[in-house]
Amino acid sequence: MSSTIVLAAAEDVRSEDSVQLMKELSEELGLLYGGDGTAGFQLSDVEVPRSAFIVARLDGYPVGCGAIRPLDENSVEVKRMYTRSDYRRKGVAQAILAEAERLANHFAYRNLKLQTGPLQPEAAALYERMGYYRIPIFHGDWDQVLAYQKDLVQQPASL
Repeated sequence: MSSTIVLAAAEDVRSEDSVQLMKELSEELGLLYGGDGTAGFQLSDVEVPRSAFIVARLDGYPVGCGAIRPLDENSVEVKRMYTRSDYRRKGVAQAILAEAERLANHFAYRNLKLQTGPLQPEAAALYERMGYYRIPIFHGDWDQVLAYQKDLVQQPASL
């Protein structure tokens, strides 16, 4: 019986696996919403202090990704959340978010924020299940955005 444990960890945003996952995500978002599907994300967004690009793997195979980039001293934004279609509903997104939250806490942020679109109801439901609550849009001017926040309970920095 093969392992079904999803491992999510920070990896190089410019690695082959990372670039391929983001390409797939951008194509999917482009089909849903139009445009190039990048949602204004640049690789350099996660090459600054207190940021990270996360890849989720199942038996070593890359199955999803996510990123955290600083918004300000206290807030980090979750970006590029993606799970390959064959691996959805297997805990991949939860593992990515858990690692994003762990890293955000390690980097001493007070909260995580994210935005998703109305054509992704499964994503919105996931964020709500994971303890995120609705907030006003904090970036961009598209009125269809669903914005969320999760406050962190500060832990001693002993990671």
